Order: sequence, then C-alpha cells, then structure tokens
Amino acid sequence: MGNPVNVNGVTLTLKDFKKFDTNISVDNVPTGPLVNMSRDESGNSTTPNTVTVLAYLPDNTLNPVDNTNGLQLQGNEIYLNYYGVTPTQILNKDGGYDTVSCRDFRVEFNCDEVASQYDLYYVQFAYQLDEGTPSVDMILVRSENDDPETDRGTVTTPVNGQG
Repeated sequence: MGNPVNVNGVTLTLKDFKKFDTNISVDNVPTGPLVNMSRDESGNSTTPNTVTVLAYLPDNTLNPVDNTNGLQLQGNEIYLNYYGVTPTQILNKDGGYDTVSCRDFRVEFNCDEVASQYDLYYVQFAYQLDEGTPSVDMILVRSENDDPETDRGTVTTPVNGQG
C-alpha cells in the first residue's frame, strides 16, 4: 500500500488504513487503541511482524503533526511513528510493577479542541528489524495527540513518568 520507511533500526510498511466507523460518542471511546500482533518478534528478524490497530481519533479538524518520520496515514494529519525502545512499567500478578522493554509505536494526530465525537480507524502495518536489532519484551502502541491539553492519555506508563 505504501513505501517502506526505516526509523531507528525498524522498517515500517503500511498494509491497510481506513476509517472504520464514525460519530462515536466520547462516552463509548476506550482510553487507548486496541492492538493485535501476529507473533512474538524474537528469533527471526527476516520475517516481518504484522500489527493491527483500532485507533479512536477525534472527528474534529486535525492539524499537521510534528513528527513525519514514520508512515503517512492521512495527509499530514495522521502518522504512525516509531520512537524506538522504551522501558515501561507493567502491573505484575503480585500487585507491583515490572519493567519491560517495549517498541514504542504511536498513531499520532494533532487536534487543538476537545472532541465529543470520535472516528474509529483500522491500521495494519508490518515492521521488520534491521539485522542486529535486538528483540524486545513487548510492543507499545498508543494513539497520541500532539496537543497535550486535549490528549486522552495512554495505556501504560513509561519508567521516566512521562507519557
């Protein structure tokens, strides 16, 4: 569908992108994207990993995004960007936290007003590790608004406390 893009030792290829549903009330929108990955990335760096994301984005006017290094999804308004490996805290079975290394992917947009309606987007992409790029424990996919005042938050918390 699109030309491959190499960012931070990972080659991204867009497989599919479409608006799936529209006019979803803010009350029915989860706080993060829904993600499905095809397989564990360890072991075979020559086979691409396929990731499917359902991302809820505001139906308000979107402005150009700041980071355009990744896959262009819709004009200069929606991008899938890769930010490298991020140490991330996850809840463990004992009620504490474990730190794991995650590939940090973000479906990014820039909306400067709080939305009451959202659109659901289907994004499928493949990523392949450059030779010598180590595998990670997990992938982290977030939908992130470049405007911090109207961002709905993320699913997990990076170790450095930002997110």
